Amino acid sequence: MQLKFKGLVAISIFTLIALIGIQGYLIYNTYELKKKTFSIDARMAISKVYYTKEVDSIMWLYRNDFFTQLEALKKGEISKKDALQRLKQKTEEINPGFLAVYKKGMEAEMPGVDIQFKKSVSSISVSDSLGNTDTLYKEDDPDKIMLLGENFDSQNAALITYSNWQEDHDFVNNGNPDFFKLNFKTSIFMNVLNWNSVLTKELSVLFVASCLLFLFVVGLLYYSIQNLMKQKRVAEIKTDFINNITHELKTPLSTLSLATKTLTSEHANGNKEIADGAVQIIDRQNTRLQKLIDQVLQSSLGYQEIQLSKETFNGSIFMNELLDDYLLSVNSSEIKLHRNIDSTGIALEADKFYLSTAIINLLNNAIKYGGTELTVSYGIDKTDSTHYISIKDNGIGISPKYQRFIFEKFYRVSEKDTHNYKGLGLGLYYTKQIIKAHGGSISVESEANKGSIFTIKIPII
Repeated sequence: MQLKFKGLVAISIFTLIALIGIQGYLIYNTYELKKKTFSIDARMAISKVYYTKEVDSIMWLYRNDFFTQLEALKKGEISKKDALQRLKQKTEEINPGFLAVYKKGMEAEMPGVDIQFKKSVSSISVSDSLGNTDTLYKEDDPDKIMLLGENFDSQNAALITYSNWQEDHDFVNNGNPDFFKLNFKTSIFMNVLNWNSVLTKELSVLFVASCLLFLFVVGLLYYSIQNLMKQKRVAEIKTDFINNITHELKTPLSTLSLATKTLTSEHANGNKEIADGAVQIIDRQNTRLQKLIDQVLQSSLGYQEIQLSKETFNGSIFMNELLDDYLLSVNSSEIKLHRNIDSTGIALEADKFYLSTAIINLLNNAIKYGGTELTVSYGIDKTDSTHYISIKDNGIGISPKYQRFIFEKFYRVSEKDTHNYKGLGLGLYYTKQIIKAHGGSISVESEANKGSIFTIKIPII
């Protein structure tokens, strides 16, 4: 049973981990798909804004100016460096106008999304009529030229496209017609600044739903395991109770059987002494059986069903008298009982019979479970305005893991040789019900092999 239970718990935990993995994988795939879709949407939005007449007219401002610089270069009026520098200056002049158009267009296409745009030069070369090519700018040139947009690190951005502007240009060079062919290559990049926040916002509903579903499954699994553990514990308690009650009933029944056989045997005929002895045995065992049945019936009562007959009395006198009577019922030579009874001067209001029963149950338990030295204390706890009664022993003690169960009906600690001690597991349950009926509380402090301290608290009325 224990092995099956552990196996079921292990399978449940493994299933939960697998569910987490599958759910995480699905969310990750959804994120990646959304990312690709978003990237496609962003590219399309940029294309719609970029390929417009307004942007095209802005680009022709630096193109026409660059043709003028190339003519001057061919005439020997300026150097390559001067031509490129002029290109930079011109693009810087027109860039604010382009950014205004771009941001307005992108806000209309994808509102709330901050997408940076950059168009930069990849290479520039010029060929003459004879086919000779002069390279003005190489792709690996460290002095990067940005044409339009915002300057950001291209390595962390997405490449949208390459473009190649090729055009033949005729001009007059020193009174003679001349010609050159321009090969102007550019790269266009985009950089989404709030990429994660946009995707997170889009996936928030899915993420929240997944988390809620996961929490529901975890809660359901926890609830199921808790119920299973509770049912397992109840089954063990019932089995334990049946074994204990069977053991308790077996002795008087066996004795009754022997006494009955003695009465019906030929030795009892005409022998009054044997017959009287057998009758007395039957009477004692009958009384024992009756007490055992009464114990089960009485101890099964809940605190709501206990009818108290409260009276007001001196707690210290009550405790001393109770302990005097109790010592007469046990072997006082084997038990050392220390008293720490305060004369509080505050009356205790309780049912003497039921309160005595609860205290005696605790004393009997202390002795039954190895206690040879007991300390009984009584006084007033001013912090919570209660009468307290504590019983400390030097018995076998109770492990912390079992302490929250010991006041349950039929529960007995199933550890080491604890079950060698007789009992039905009802004493502490009944004691707690009595104290609860008084509006009080009972608690335990204990460690294995270090004894226990049971403390009763009853409110001051």
